[in-house]
Amino acid sequence: MFEYDIEYPKEYRTQNILLYYDERNQWPAVYKTNMTCREKESVLVVPNGQVIYLNETTFRSGCFDSTDDTLSGWLHCHSRRTFQSRRERWWFIAISNCDSKKGLHLRYRITMTNDEHNLWFKHFSADQLYILQVDICFLVLYVVLLLMSFVEMQALRARHLFHRTYSLYLVSVILECMGLGFLCAYYAIYAQEGTSRIELKLIGKVLEALSTLLLLTMLILIAKGYTVTRGRLRKKTLLKIAAFLWLYVIVYVILFLYERKFFDPGKVLYIYESPAGYGIIGLRLVGWAWFVYAVIFTMMHYPEKSNFYTKLFLLYSLWFLSAPVVILISTFIVPKWVREKLLNSVELFISIGAHFVFFILTRPSKANKNFPYHVRTSQIGVMLQTDGSTPTGDNSIDKFAHHPYALTASNTTPNYVAIFGIQANGNHAPLTERVTSGDFPAPIPTAPPMEEAVIRRS
Repeated sequence: MFEYDIEYPKEYRTQNILLYYDERNQWPAVYKTNMTCREKESVLVVPNGQVIYLNETTFRSGCFDSTDDTLSGWLHCHSRRTFQSRRERWWFIAISNCDSKKGLHLRYRITMTNDEHNLWFKHFSADQLYILQVDICFLVLYVVLLLMSFVEMQALRARHLFHRTYSLYLVSVILECMGLGFLCAYYAIYAQEGTSRIELKLIGKVLEALSTLLLLTMLILIAKGYTVTRGRLRKKTLLKIAAFLWLYVIVYVILFLYERKFFDPGKVLYIYESPAGYGIIGLRLVGWAWFVYAVIFTMMHYPEKSNFYTKLFLLYSLWFLSAPVVILISTFIVPKWVREKLLNSVELFISIGAHFVFFILTRPSKANKNFPYHVRTSQIGVMLQTDGSTPTGDNSIDKFAHHPYALTASNTTPNYVAIFGIQANGNHAPLTERVTSGDFPAPIPTAPPMEEAVIRRS
């Protein structure tokens, strides 16, 4: 349904409403071309109602002399039209007066709806249908995932395994929840009023982008072995990662600014149909290549970690490559009238899949097979000496000792004593005893006593 309410001075008549649709011989054929005014009008079919002459004599134009005393000598036009077509179409509304020597002058209010009796569909464009429902569903799923992640965080903290990489994951999930919250607020207001504050949508998209950036950062750090095979990275490596992340942020900022300032409202454009969008694709591929390179070298130096890193490589290579593939498919293959709602669902599904996979991989498993951290945060603190120096060798913070995840062949059941660090009789073993199992690395002999016990397994 298309409803218009227009007022304009009589000396500017007759102004016309032109209704173009998205076929090649319609709007694309006339927009930003050298055709004359008459030629641009000639592609429209008047019997189909594509031209509405805004004057008192035209049937169903809804025009009459304005009754407002302040608008004496003005025409007031109010009417509506119903669109019916074989598929969803983009309609482009223009105003013309090919006989005017003064140009165009009018006040207008236009309301376009898709279902007068359904609030979920009423004000939304066909390519936006179901976005609000999908966002609400994923927001609920993310809240559930966040609550489970907090429970897992408490379990990790109790075991002194709450490392910084898990903190990055947790912040990433929180930002995604917040972003979805802002987007749901934007679309909810839009559903009620037909307009909304674009700032809400922008904030939501920015928060989602930051969530993705933190997840990417976490994956590169783990691929480098951070908190898995080492307690810190070299300064040179940290500078490279920081430079890459800042470049990512700058390109994202340019992308959002480009969409707001330079996207033509007369064209249906996807946010990534811009130089900055292609830059995001390139950076995502560079991030994936760096991730693969780091995983391979970490596995070469720590082959006993192959079980975890193989899963990490296979699952998150799909995540890295999904974004460029989805963007390219949506740009060149997916029809424009279904693109926004389809891509919204696909992107959210990929995002929650990536977060949920990490949640599963990092759960404190009984046999410690999938769990990637084989040192405790308290042990990392012990490695850092009071004078600022760090020990060297296999037990240094820069290179943890080699320890397999799986249990030894002689032990067919999980050793809960070693996992939880508690003796059956309640006595604490001295810190100088060395762990020979594959659950945790050996403590540093020169370190002060810790509260938790470290058990020798024969």
